Amino acid sequence: MSNALTIAANYLFGWTVLTIVLSWLLAGCYPLVSRALAYDRAEHSAFFTLLYGLLAPTAATTALILLSLPALAFPFITDHCHGSSCAPHTLHIATYTAAGIVTVAIAVTLLIGVLTFMSIQLISSRRQLRLLSLLSEAGATAYRVVEGPDHIAWCAGLLRPQVYLSRGLIDSLTTRQVQIILAHELTHAMRKDNLRKWVIHWSTLAWPTLVKAQIRQDLSNYHERICDLAAANINKEQLNTDELINTLIACHGGTRQRANSTGQPLQQRLASFDPVPSLEQNDHLISEVKTMGIITGVWLTAAILALHVGHPLLEWLSQ
Repeated sequence: MSNALTIAANYLFGWTVLTIVLSWLLAGCYPLVSRALAYDRAEHSAFFTLLYGLLAPTAATTALILLSLPALAFPFITDHCHGSSCAPHTLHIATYTAAGIVTVAIAVTLLIGVLTFMSIQLISSRRQLRLLSLLSEAGATAYRVVEGPDHIAWCAGLLRPQVYLSRGLIDSLTTRQVQIILAHELTHAMRKDNLRKWVIHWSTLAWPTLVKAQIRQDLSNYHERICDLAAANINKEQLNTDELINTLIACHGGTRQRANSTGQPLQQRLASFDPVPSLEQNDHLISEVKTMGIITGVWLTAAILALHVGHPLLEWLSQ
């Protein structure tokens, strides 16, 4: 049992170190990726942004799996020996030394701490939803009404999101305006955007602060643009941009220049429904295939780099 725990601790240590190192490397490349994604359709930009944020933990996981299979991993690892043994081998973590034990213990403690906070956040989210359910009543369609004079609408929950509208907002809007707001928020719920933002929050936890804030903001902005487009499809033959802007602003109680909850002005969001309207469907497809190819190439490079450098790095850190 002790040996099994040691092995588990070694691999948790390895995953933590590799994820942190790869996170910093991939974060350095993100500004270039972000500029490229800005010219794609919002739905696909959101998908690729989320995918990019997951590259570090998934590449670290792949590298560790391969490191447990020396015959496959060693073509990518710099030749080195342990004493007289120079054959392919699994990670040689020196947990028999005081320094090695402390290093592994710190990394494992950090990882367990992050997992604990993730669990607490999930439990807290469920409690908040139960409380909101008690404090609200069912609306006419797929939403719940919260009594109060404020003009707010939001989507809450990760796995089973629910849309809430305040009584003050409903009373201040026409039926069509309520439909516009509902289309926006229900799109968030159907897409599980809260869960996507939760995933990107934790998968980029080790990124440098400024770049971490950028990728989270970019993903949130893409989500808002997608939901704005869904809202614009409500009676779109009779709906103009000004009416859509004013209706969405009503949820935030601001002026036309006020930023929404994502920090992006509503006019800017609505003006960029289709960032490249001149592209044909085939051009969009080619662009998306290229983006997928680039991200796949970056992921493979990260995994191979983790094998090539990670193996000796992890063994050195544990000494």
